Amino acid sequence: MEPKIVTRPAFTVIGMLYHGKNEHQEIPRLWEQFNLRSAEIESAINAEVCYGIADNFDHISSTFDYLAGVEVTDDAQPPLDMVRWQLSQQLYAAFDCTLLTLMRTFQIAYDDWMPQAGYRRAPGPEFELYGNMFNAGDPHSPMFIYIPVQPINHSQPVVASPV
Repeated sequence: MEPKIVTRPAFTVIGMLYHGKNEHQEIPRLWEQFNLRSAEIESAINAEVCYGIADNFDHISSTFDYLAGVEVTDDAQPPLDMVRWQLSQQLYAAFDCTLLTLMRTFQIAYDDWMPQAGYRRAPGPEFELYGNMFNAGDPHSPMFIYIPVQPINHSQPVVASPV
């Protein structure tokens, strides 16, 4: 499994926030709620492309923040009970996967690929990208995960990409 190494420019996402451990399928329920309310978000750049952004992982409690949202213009304001996150420009390892292979892809990325490829996890949020080819009703539907990385050896190639 070889990811693309890409630099993603800074971007802004508005969506609904969950904080916890996802022990009882809270994130899928968050997506259901978000899908019902996503039309309320003004200034969406492409409402067919969604992001599931994870950040602020607490290693002691195993809790984290997860935002289900869409990319918006930098000046967009969130509707009631939604939040806006701004992500900085970042170097990512982008892995393609499906809902069925999502957790296994994360495991391979962290346990196998990173140590062997000469990268380490960089600070910042990681995210799932659900493109316009994604169908939530099809567990084999294509999606991507983006993990912030930095090369251990600075001679690693960096490829610029808008997505």
